[in-house]
Amino acid sequence: MFGLLKKLFGGSTEEAPASVFDRIGGEAAVDAAVDIFYRKVLADDRVNQFFEGVDMDKQAAKQKAFLTMAFGGPHNYTGEDMRKGHAHLVENGLNGGHFDAIMENLGATLAELNVPADLIGEAAAIAESTRADVLAGYTDEEKAAKAAAGGDALFDRIGGEAAVNAAVDIFYRKVLADDRVNQFFENVDMDKQAVKQKAFLTMAFGGPHNYSGEDMRKGHAHLVAKGLNDSHFDVIMEHLGATLAELNVPADLIGEAAAVAESTRNDVLGK
Repeated sequence: MFGLLKKLFGGSTEEAPASVFDRIGGEAAVDAAVDIFYRKVLADDRVNQFFEGVDMDKQAAKQKAFLTMAFGGPHNYTGEDMRKGHAHLVENGLNGGHFDAIMENLGATLAELNVPADLIGEAAAIAESTRADVLAGYTDEEKAAKAAAGGDALFDRIGGEAAVNAAVDIFYRKVLADDRVNQFFENVDMDKQAVKQKAFLTMAFGGPHNYSGEDMRKGHAHLVAKGLNDSHFDVIMEHLGATLAELNVPADLIGEAAAVAESTRNDVLGK
């Protein structure tokens, strides 16, 4: 969290005074600050669960390097950005209340080190500006990749076969009623199309692989020849999202499903 002060203590482009790193006492002061901060955090039952299993010696060393850089000292920090560095914690429940507790401990640490009140206030404002990044968590693409790499498949998390079957039925009801795209389904045997789509989505969402149809590029080439383009793909995405929302699928899972569907855009459109 000390890294949140980077913007505050970045120095001036006009007249460069001694860095905060030097003015607070250099390496010894930074080491003391990190030790005090983690002492407070690890004693705080509101947030200390997020440090279970963490090698605190390594964590402290990393934080000291970041704080040294943030205060204008030597730049030896090589850690991740705020979103990526906290995404796994968000997945484990990190939220705004926990962020508030960290801010409280940060302020108390700076006060204990006799940092002036006005600078503590500025530091708090800068820290608050990072709240969205710290709490953003994994992107939809990262979630999809994690699901593909292991853990419960999206197929299972949205409700398995019953959910996919219901989704496909609702999806095609919406698509066939939409004059922006229903021309691409003229003379199509929709019973066979639905069966094929259910098998494809089951596979795409990480369920049993029983899909035996053509790949995306070949399967849609005749539609591209008839004018299928990005705007039509956007409509299909719109209906997919609306379908999953109608089935009360949680927003984060809808995001993962959309990321999977979006990954097929170039193949579907023959790009």
